[in-house]
Amino acid sequence: MAEKDSGTSFASMFVGTLGFTISILCILGFFVSNFAIDYIDQRIEEDCETEQGQVAQVVGADEGQCDEGSSIRDFLALIRYPLLIAGIIFALLALQVF
Repeated sequence: MAEKDSGTSFASMFVGTLGFTISILCILGFFVSNFAIDYIDQRIEEDCETEQGQVAQVVGADEGQCDEGSSIRDFLALIRYPLLIAGIIFALLALQVF
């Protein structure tokens, strides 16, 4: 009877807390992916786009790191906005539970 008087049950508190936790993680993932993209862009500019870096790519001395960095950067660019949108949606859903 005490649960009905308080207005919220343990399950709704758990779901709301879980929703906010997932929301925070998604939004944090958005910011981390932005920082990672900037870092990878900087490293590609320094190591791959110079004359020495281009020679290393042609010879194979870079062991594919420039291509791998570009593909990771492209993947992060692809998922950063869906992470932000998912974070906002989870926050809104968690607010509905409370």
